[in-house]
Amino acid sequence: MQEIMSKEHELLSLGGQAAAAAHSLGTPFSTIKIISTDLLKKFKQDNETKKDIELLANQIDRCSEILKRLTLDPIIEDDFIDKDLTIADYVKEIVKSFEATSSKKFILNYDQNFNSLSVAKSIEIVYGLRNFIGNANKFAETKVFISIKSDNSFTEIIIEDDGKGYPRDVLRKIGEPYIKSFKSSNKSKSGLGLGIFIGKTLLEKNYADILCRNSETRGGAEVIIKWKNKDFVNL
Repeated sequence: MQEIMSKEHELLSLGGQAAAAAHSLGTPFSTIKIISTDLLKKFKQDNETKKDIELLANQIDRCSEILKRLTLDPIIEDDFIDKDLTIADYVKEIVKSFEATSSKKFILNYDQNFNSLSVAKSIEIVYGLRNFIGNANKFAETKVFISIKSDNSFTEIIIEDDGKGYPRDVLRKIGEPYIKSFKSSNKSKSGLGLGIFIGKTLLEKNYADILCRNSETRGGAEVIIKWKNKDFVNL
């Protein structure tokens, strides 16, 4: 119970920090928007560069809109996925959102997915999966592998990348907030563990079991997210 209350406290604290960030980031985002508009005019004849700048401007608009809503309500829901979907469709939509900006190749395997059960829209599942898939995208060298296995009893998502994997000094603390590897080669990308903490906590609140380890086949990190199908009705 102490552990659950501690995680809830951390999440509430992060909600307050998100609202504060919304106020603080307004000016920098406005500056980026102005510069991107100027660059768009400068490179309007260069189709490739123009395409990248338009994508940048679009993402800045999206960030500004999210921050605007956070200012009004720190726990407001995103409208990224707004209907009931199967777990496979959840993953497809999330991967599609990363493919728009990532150079990594996403390899999806649904060969062992035999369950077409629709899951009620859950913003916590969306954000949880997004965090783990986003981590794989961030740390992969070139490829992210996602497999879905399901039958009448269980549904499992396996996310792997071909990066360097979890540092040994971090692996035993996976799921704790504010962790960072002491290895110099990992410092630049390692962050503070918040993404994994948030993803793990949100998914566990929605009845998932999470296992984080290093992949024996891909060389990078591996996350296994598993549900009992009967628990989906409680979401």
